[in-house]
Amino acid sequence: MDSKNLKIYTLHMRRDSDIGDKAISDSQAIRYYEEDEESNIDIRPAFFRDVDRIVHSKAYARYIDKTQVFFGINNANITHRSLHVVLVSRIARQIGRILKFNTDLIEAIALSHDVGHSPFGHLGEAILNEISLKNNMGVFNHNAQGVRWLSYLEKRFPDKPAKGLNLTLQVLDGVLCHDGEVNEKDLKPVSINGKSWEDHFAEYKESFKANNIKRIPMSFEAIAVRFADSIAYIGRDIEDAILLKLIKRSDIPKSCREVLGDTNRKIMKTLIMDLLNTSLHNDEIGYSEPIFNAFKELKKFNYDRIYSRRDMYKTEDSKTSFLENLTQEFELIFQRSLENLEKENLNAPIFRDHIEYIDDEKYSTYYKPNKEQDNLALIVRDYIAGMSDKYFHEVFTMLNS
Repeated sequence: MDSKNLKIYTLHMRRDSDIGDKAISDSQAIRYYEEDEESNIDIRPAFFRDVDRIVHSKAYARYIDKTQVFFGINNANITHRSLHVVLVSRIARQIGRILKFNTDLIEAIALSHDVGHSPFGHLGEAILNEISLKNNMGVFNHNAQGVRWLSYLEKRFPDKPAKGLNLTLQVLDGVLCHDGEVNEKDLKPVSINGKSWEDHFAEYKESFKANNIKRIPMSFEAIAVRFADSIAYIGRDIEDAILLKLIKRSDIPKSCREVLGDTNRKIMKTLIMDLLNTSLHNDEIGYSEPIFNAFKELKKFNYDRIYSRRDMYKTEDSKTSFLENLTQEFELIFQRSLENLEKENLNAPIFRDHIEYIDDEKYSTYYKPNKEQDNLALIVRDYIAGMSDKYFHEVFTMLNS
């Protein structure tokens, strides 16, 4: 080993020595494609490099204009997707630092876990899922779509057709398995042997078909992100709802207030401290029974009093709900964009803003004029899934004129 490579090796081993025996070390990082020589001698550890690739991606840039829960509100204090993923990263890294996990891997999973979200968050995801089912494309979920962006639709180099970012298996597994909406008291990695690429591809494909298996991460780092996701949004959504006068602080169930607190700061601190105390000398990450029960009740409160009321809200000048209006807009964009693909209208926004980015060599791999209808519908689904909220409205106005 020459002196240059010896220094790189020493730096990587030093990084591995900073973590505990439950963590994924940088030397365990697995990529699908072999890296070039420049990447092989990079002083940055593998998961640190994944973070850099993620934050420089187009999918990550679109976080800035994707809302988290509340849509169409002119209030800069309301949480957006870009803030949410940073909060998840901060919380998960705090957990990881105490439990001696690999914080670079945690950061990579946390910052990329929501890149597959369609505009308008989980509401838009549900609408796009219905469109997907009606057009025989299977189901749509943002977990698998995030992997699709990172592994297939993104470009690592601007002058080459999209081949993905070649992220590590551990990061992609964390994105696919994050499922922050699932109620779980505790969780541990799927097995001591982790997962292979074949396992990952099987889970990924199933996610776009039936999507009815419970996806369990291969690493404690991914589990830390999964728990941090819920911690990051539960109290923050309550604060946003109070700010918008959708609820009052006193509406929070008394049993939740007494156990968890009644502010985002108190709720976060209670959940994090309980998680750490329960998990510190355990082979699982999880909560104590009282905290978990209160947390589960608070989630139900959020769904009943915040998310459902948001979706069914009707304005004074409209007899239809926000959900009904938004569904119609999604349907129109899907149908008009599909027509533009079929007619090869190269001036349409789906060509200009999507296909030309994905594949700039005469659409040779991503789009071919004589492909079957199902493939064209999939391209439209990719297009809509990648939209920011603002761009969605711009396209709707354009196509509806």
